[in-house]
Amino acid sequence: MGMLIIADNQPLTRDALASYFGNQSVHFAMSKDEVSHLLQQTPTGSVILDFSLFDFSTPEHMLIYLRRFPQSHWLLLSAEFTENLLRLLGSEPQVSFLLKDCSKNDVLQAVYKMEHGERVICAQVHDVLANGVQKNLHAQQQLTHTEKEILRLIAQGMTAKAIAAERHSSVHTIVTHKKNIFRKLGVSTAYEATRYALRAGIVELVEYYI
Repeated sequence: MGMLIIADNQPLTRDALASYFGNQSVHFAMSKDEVSHLLQQTPTGSVILDFSLFDFSTPEHMLIYLRRFPQSHWLLLSAEFTENLLRLLGSEPQVSFLLKDCSKNDVLQAVYKMEHGERVICAQVHDVLANGVQKNLHAQQQLTHTEKEILRLIAQGMTAKAIAAERHSSVHTIVTHKKNIFRKLGVSTAYEATRYALRAGIVELVEYYI
C-alpha cells in the first residue's frame, strides 16, 4: 500500500479522517507545498482533500500537481463540487470524487480502489460528468481543424492580430473564426474558451502557462 496523505488544515477533519484508517500509516499535509514534498518522496501516494477548503487557488493550479505527479491518486471530498471544478478535473483519471455525506466505508473502499488503479465517482457527480462529457464531445465535433488551431493560440494568450500574423491571415478572418468558436462552445470570453481547450486536451497546461 502506498503513502496515504490527508491534506487538510482543519485538525478536527484531519483527525477524524485519520481515525478511519486505524493503524495504517497516515501523513498529514497542511499546505500544497507539504503535499508536493510528500509526493516527491512517494510519487505513487494517495491524497485525500477537500478542494474547497484547501489552499489550491483554482482547479488549474491543482492540475499542475496532477501533471507533476502523474502516478499519484487524489480523492476529493466536498459538500458540493463546483461546475468549474468538475469541468476541468472530471476527465482526469487520477481524480476520484465523493460527497461529504458518504460513509466511513465509502472512503475506505475509495482509497482501496484508487490504490489498485480504479477511479471512484459518487452517483451525483457521475451524472454531472456524463452530461458534461456529452456536451464537450458535441462541441468538439463541431469545431473544424482550423478552429481548434486558433483556439489553441487563443489559449496561449495571443491576440487576433498576433494569430493573424502567425497564420498569414487577415485579422478580420481570425475575428470571424473566434466568434464561431465562442458560439459553438457556448462561451463569451477567451478565458472560458481557454478552460474548454484545457479540458479537451486541445492545449497542454505547459502551453497555457508560457
